[in-house]
Amino acid sequence: MTFSIVIPTYNGAAYIEEAIQSVLQQQRQADEIIVSDDNSSDKTLAICEKYKDRVKIYTHNQGPSGFVNGWNNAIAHATSDYISILHQDDRLEPNFLEEIEHAIYQYPGVKHLFAPCNYIDENGEICQTADYCDGGICLYDRVAYIEAYQQIGHPHIHRCPGVVTHRSIFQKCRYRTEAGHIADDDFFYRVGEYTDVVGVLKPLAAYRLHASSETGRLKNQDLIRRLANDYVFQLNYWKNNPLRTSQLWKYILKYAIHFAWEELVYGIRLKDKALLKDSIRNIKEIISIEDKIPCKIRWFYTSYMLLKKCHLL
Repeated sequence: MTFSIVIPTYNGAAYIEEAIQSVLQQQRQADEIIVSDDNSSDKTLAICEKYKDRVKIYTHNQGPSGFVNGWNNAIAHATSDYISILHQDDRLEPNFLEEIEHAIYQYPGVKHLFAPCNYIDENGEICQTADYCDGGICLYDRVAYIEAYQQIGHPHIHRCPGVVTHRSIFQKCRYRTEAGHIADDDFFYRVGEYTDVVGVLKPLAAYRLHASSETGRLKNQDLIRRLANDYVFQLNYWKNNPLRTSQLWKYILKYAIHFAWEELVYGIRLKDKALLKDSIRNIKEIISIEDKIPCKIRWFYTSYMLLKKCHLL
């Protein structure tokens, strides 16, 4: 079996060298290391060029195209049997690929595997540990995987770094730009439609928390607006899907309602008409999909529509 580790980059000069070095230091060497750059304007490419004898570097001069397209562009360059995405600001433990390969030998029919992450700060120091790991290898069916992903960990049992997927899965199931800020969650929910999942329950990757990350750059109201739209998209996707589980539905509905309400609160507080309009649209969509929603949301929406009908808004 062969492994590609792909690193999508965009203005990642602060941490890209650490990410690359964590791949080069693997005890079981990657068969292919790819940097796929989305038209960076900082020193990212110059840093990557230092490793061009061991790393394939591709550039997308039409970028930036967004982080989801960046992931898909990087995957498209990979040629190995198994593909792992490493964010430009994250890192892998030296035994990551070795442990994943061992798990594949144990469960050769599984096409999607993961290892949990520790969380690190801007200086690379661990600030939150994956304290639920028991060191074992666990096989999950679709339902068990979704429940584990949503209920274990802080906030999930794994993140994007530490995940390995067979290339055949990407031919059927891609990261979707429509899923927005939670495109990784969206992919992980859907991958169970095609394969069981194996978890190597050891913290073999590190996910970095810092102010210049995709999430850290957003103002709170902008992040809430994104997430409200993204969870409503999930509701629409799963509402008639025969593979929907009750746990998945409850989880998505909970966060769709939460962020739509937060969007409404921010719209009122900031007197932001566009934000308020988006929140009303999302609340209307949630009500049309699901009857069981909090009374406060249904009451507010009914009151709003009545006032609008009477030309009082």
